Amino acid sequence: MSLSIGIDIGSTTLKIAGIDSSGNLTPIIIEYLLTDQPLHETLLLTFTKYTKDYGKPEYIGVTGSGQKLGSYILGAKCTTTEIIAHAKGSVFLAKKLNLPLPKTIIEIGGQDSKLIQLKDGIPTFFNMNSICSAGTGEFLRHTIQENSLDFNEFNSCVLNAKGTENLEDICTVFARRSFRHAGQNGVPLDYRLKGLAEAIMRNYLRTVAKNYGATLQHSFESPVFFLGGLANCSALALTLSELIRQPVYVPPHCQGIGAIGMAYLARENGAKFANETLTSLNKQDYKVESAYCTGCVNNCELTVIQKESNTYFLGGRCEGAGKAGVSHTVNISFPEISKKQITKKLSIPYPSTEVWAVGIDAGSRQIKAALLYGKDVVYVHTELTSSDLYQQSKRILSILKTHITDSNAPFYVKTTGSGGRFLSRKLVGDESLYETEILCHYRAADKIFPNVGTVIDIGGNDSKIIISSAASLDFAMNDRCAAGTGSFLEQLAKRFDLSLEDASKLALESTKPTRIGSRCAVLAETDIVHKMRSGALIKDLLLGACFALAKTFISDTMHGKTLVTPVVFQGGAFLNPALLLAFTTLLDLKEQDYYIANDKRFLVGAGAIGAAIYALEAKTVFQQIRTKTAEHKYSLAGVNA
Repeated sequence: MSLSIGIDIGSTTLKIAGIDSSGNLTPIIIEYLLTDQPLHETLLLTFTKYTKDYGKPEYIGVTGSGQKLGSYILGAKCTTTEIIAHAKGSVFLAKKLNLPLPKTIIEIGGQDSKLIQLKDGIPTFFNMNSICSAGTGEFLRHTIQENSLDFNEFNSCVLNAKGTENLEDICTVFARRSFRHAGQNGVPLDYRLKGLAEAIMRNYLRTVAKNYGATLQHSFESPVFFLGGLANCSALALTLSELIRQPVYVPPHCQGIGAIGMAYLARENGAKFANETLTSLNKQDYKVESAYCTGCVNNCELTVIQKESNTYFLGGRCEGAGKAGVSHTVNISFPEISKKQITKKLSIPYPSTEVWAVGIDAGSRQIKAALLYGKDVVYVHTELTSSDLYQQSKRILSILKTHITDSNAPFYVKTTGSGGRFLSRKLVGDESLYETEILCHYRAADKIFPNVGTVIDIGGNDSKIIISSAASLDFAMNDRCAAGTGSFLEQLAKRFDLSLEDASKLALESTKPTRIGSRCAVLAETDIVHKMRSGALIKDLLLGACFALAKTFISDTMHGKTLVTPVVFQGGAFLNPALLLAFTTLLDLKEQDYYIANDKRFLVGAGAIGAAIYALEAKTVFQQIRTKTAEHKYSLAGVNA
């Protein structure tokens, strides 16, 4: 019995399906791709096992982001876009199972999401996501992993949720931050998970479907088929149905529809797409590496495949990619930056009072607390932010108490960070303790380096630039994407099973940072894994990630601002010296143009130190005018209450 095989090589999974001569489906195999194993090895091993179990194919069809690599390796001539493959697979399955023919296909995979509209089984319109992962499976996977959940637990919680919480849906990492903030404010887990499901679908409807089905003005043509890995989660299917206000069909084999479609196309066009002879499928017969084309100024990044005397170049922008030669290094492109030396900056005198003061920077990722006595930084404490920020802050205050020499002395408090307002309300009933992050970070930099012109702060989920002038501070913060923040590097280190310290050391061993293509933190991470599978070294990928972060910050957060030197670098991300190298290289800063604290406490705890300085100042104001700032004073006897 002859067999046709369809293969869908996606960003995160490899799917293989078969159709025999009687039109019956053979089992579908799904392999996860985000591993260290090169893609061609995974493909060959999976294909060999499939054909051993179900028979040698007469026809082969390949689709997905890896279709060119797959077609070269397997000698398959039947290739087409994922749009056609999903449409063909859906129609074939609908007829096979006596389901209604779909008129709308919503497909959400690991990194790609699509909308396909059909008429009589033929695609008439489609749209796909762009550079952001927020409406894809990665949007969900990162968050539930961080909360030690699996998909089954997530599914159960969402289906049984008694309510929901509105979460940010613009960016994967910002959604996680919003998720954590809601937990800090006491929102139940099931509410937050339901909100996460809604955030995924809202992002899809807004960016891919362009609000079709999300308003009364537009609706999807029924029947609506829901495909892709996320369709396996019934809670997400239900959430989608609720948002578009109409039924959603999740057909069997929803994750392998593209592979089924290619198996059908390969058989349907068998004579036209006869395969080359599969003479060798041994991974040792292939050499796959990454390189850069030297044919023009684009320097396209290529995957170079060599088998015997044949060489294939994948990934170029033109037909001549690789033919003029390749290089294993690439020149770093420098952004155009306006710079000037500081002349006169905003003058903020340091409080002269000699009292104890505490600053608490309650961030979404970490909480930092600084204890000052006058101008002396006595102690800085840092730990991961817990779900109960109020109780955590009281415990941290008790830790700081042990570093105060006079047990009867009062101390004064200021809060800042994303949880600073909440914490102030819990501590004193209003927001009088709160001070903005911009002022606190600048105040800390000004204390340590009095002639600061610009502060660049890269934290876990936030990045900011603060530029001083004689009369004011100009500033900007990231508000769209986490690719310019420290969580990008943290997640990447986890991907390679490295500590942040080991990852930074390894990155500094590189002399040729890999060019990272994506502007999204999550998609960039997967782009890095893809490049590793194509032969890039981990040390080059790690340094490339640092340059990618710096470039994103320069283009998005700096956004054309004039850099005033000297620059002070602060924030936990700069514990990674490779990131400092990337910034100073791209900004063309000489040694005299920038400062970075040698003491790690000042890097991580800058916001808390700045808040403590404002607490010192509040003490001075209280003594002079007897205002409500008396609430800033705490008795040491009460910190354990």
